[in-house]
Amino acid sequence: MINFYFFPFTVMDERQAKTLSCFFDDFNVLDIHGGGVLPEPMASLAAKGTLKRVYLDKEELALAEQKARAYLDWATIHKGNEKNLRALIRENVFFKDDSGVAAIRAGIRHRTVGHDPDTTTGRDINKSLVFLKLADIHDREHQAIETALDALDQENAALIAELKGDGDISVSANHAKTSEPGQAMTEKRIQAWFKTAADAEIFDQGGIPVLITTSRAIMDEFLTGAGKAINALDIDSIKVHENNCEFIKQLHLKIKAILYQMAQGEQVPQGLTFDPEKKYFEDAAQGSVTGRIQIRFFSGLGDVNLIEKNPGGQIGVCLVELNS
Repeated sequence: MINFYFFPFTVMDERQAKTLSCFFDDFNVLDIHGGGVLPEPMASLAAKGTLKRVYLDKEELALAEQKARAYLDWATIHKGNEKNLRALIRENVFFKDDSGVAAIRAGIRHRTVGHDPDTTTGRDINKSLVFLKLADIHDREHQAIETALDALDQENAALIAELKGDGDISVSANHAKTSEPGQAMTEKRIQAWFKTAADAEIFDQGGIPVLITTSRAIMDEFLTGAGKAINALDIDSIKVHENNCEFIKQLHLKIKAILYQMAQGEQVPQGLTFDPEKKYFEDAAQGSVTGRIQIRFFSGLGDVNLIEKNPGGQIGVCLVELNS
C-alpha cells in the first residue's frame, strides 16, 4: 500500500490542487488547523475524499498558535528594529538552524524529534509546529496577493476591451508572478515538516510513505541532503488528465503501480510490466494537458532504518508539475 503525503506544505493554492489531482486520487496533509474548517481548495478536496487530514495534538497546536501570534504581534510593533530582531532570533530556537539533516535522521530513528524545551515559558513548545504555523500564514498571504493581482488584471483587461469595443475580454494574468512558496525558507520547511510528521508517527502507519510535492525548489533541496537514491525515474512530458476526463482514474492507478514497483523491486503487481516511458502512458494520447513526474526512492533517509516501520524499508519522494 502506498501512503501519499503532501509535502512540506500545510496549505495549497488552486494550481497546486489541480496539479496533485491530475496525478493522485488521494493524499494526506498534516492538519495544523486543529480539525477546523479547511481553506479552499483544500476543503473541496476533503469533501470529495481526495484529501485526508493527519490530525495533530490539539494542545500542542494551541501552544504553537499562541507562540506564532506572539511573534507576529512582536514583529508588528518592532518592525525595522534590527537590534530587537537579532535578540528575538537569539531567544527563539525555532529560528535557528540547529537541526540539520543529520540531527533529523538521528531524531527519527530515536523518535525524539519534534519537541525542544522553551525556557521562556516553562513548557515544551514544539518549534516545528510554530514554524509551520508561520509558514502557513506566509503562504496564505502569498496566495491572497496572487489572487488579488489576478483579479486586478482581469478588471483592467475588461475595461480596455470595453473601451476598444472588443467582445472577448478574457485574458491571462500579466502581472509579474512572485516566487512559488517552496523557494522561501526551503530547508527549514523540510526540517519542520519532518519533525512534525515523525511526531505524528506517519512512518509507523504501515504501507510505503511517499512524499509528494509540486515545488521543484523543495525537491531539489530534499535530494541535496537525502543521500543516494536506490531507485529513480524522470519523465519530462507525459499526458495527464483533469477531473472531468474519463481516463483520469486509469492514470491514477498506473502512477500508483509505478511507485509500488519502484518500492518493491521485483514484486510487480500481477499482469503489469514496468515500462513507464511508453507503455504506461501511451493510451493517454487524447489528453490535452502534459505534466512532469520525478520520483526517487530511498532505503530510509541516510542512516534511518525504516524496515520495521514499512514494508521493504522504503520511503519515496515525488515531484509532479504541469507543463501546460
